[in-house]
Amino acid sequence: MKKEQDKLINYLKSIDEAYEEYAKAKGMTYISLVILEEIYEAGSGCTQKQISRDTHYPKQTVNLVVKSFWEDGYVELKEIPTDRRHKYIVLTEKGRKHCEEVVAPLWEKEECVITDMGKNESEELVRLLELYCNLYRDGINKIK
Repeated sequence: MKKEQDKLINYLKSIDEAYEEYAKAKGMTYISLVILEEIYEAGSGCTQKQISRDTHYPKQTVNLVVKSFWEDGYVELKEIPTDRRHKYIVLTEKGRKHCEEVVAPLWEKEECVITDMGKNESEELVRLLELYCNLYRDGINKIK
């Protein structure tokens, strides 16, 4: 079984490596691309706290990346009237264009991969990954 586990981990690492290579080709880091995707997906804005929760990155890391996006003119920070401690992160026009050049093609390629796999295989992959994740989480919870 260890051999199968190693294969799975190597395949998952390979996906991460491809993602990192894409980020580098676009002049970004892996983490900054993940965070940019989160902001783009949010559409009307999100907070650093939401990004941190969704990505599992420390708030300080998210803050540094968001600050760099703000300095590059990709995002604006808008005050939340009901909570002045947090600000909405909203893409600027420049940021939207950047996402259309960087994030949109990545998402399109991800969709193409699923399409190329075919309906049955992609559904089976999702089903098996869901099973693996659930069993893994249950196992980790038992040894905590």
